[in-house]
Amino acid sequence: VLELLSMVGIPQPAERYRAYPHEMSGGMRQRVMIAMALSCGPELLIADEPTTALDVTIQAQILELIKELKRKSDMAVLLITHDLGVIAEMAEEVAVMYAGKIVEHTDVLTLYRSPKHPYTQGLLASIPTTSTPKAQRLNVISGTVPNLLRLPRGCRFAARCPHAMPVCREQEPGLARVDKTDVACWLYEPKPATPVTAEEPANGSV
Repeated sequence: VLELLSMVGIPQPAERYRAYPHEMSGGMRQRVMIAMALSCGPELLIADEPTTALDVTIQAQILELIKELKRKSDMAVLLITHDLGVIAEMAEEVAVMYAGKIVEHTDVLTLYRSPKHPYTQGLLASIPTTSTPKAQRLNVISGTVPNLLRLPRGCRFAARCPHAMPVCREQEPGLARVDKTDVACWLYEPKPATPVTAEEPANGSV
């Protein structure tokens, strides 16, 4: 245990070993959680929002710790986060989720340079830049996330999407390969054929 605490950067691990959680800082508690995860020698470390509620300095330390442990232990890291800055710094591949479904998957450079899904485009467009005027309002994605207990028919993002088409509200798109990206959007998939009814015979029928 002391070796693990030392590995994750806990100072004076022999003394901290008997400390209660409230006697540690947020950064220390996060390091202890990482030590617990490493105790069984995993090949995959799942880090769910590891920097939430930490100040910027401590966030940087925790992220650097995860990168260092990844290099030393030769393990994979699955990072779950809403922080686009953390993604840019840490990730090699990115899966963007909306309402519980992956809507885009690609490498991190492609994601930031050429986002395909309207949700991803909206997220990246909301990031201010150094050239953004102080008085300018930030871009936002209109609407709200759907109720996961009563998901709408079709694409889950359709109600908020500026490119929504009738098919988007009727059928859920699957992942389609576009260049180096897998994207779930009807903008990149062949539209499904319109169902034929008795009143509207198919073209060419007699």
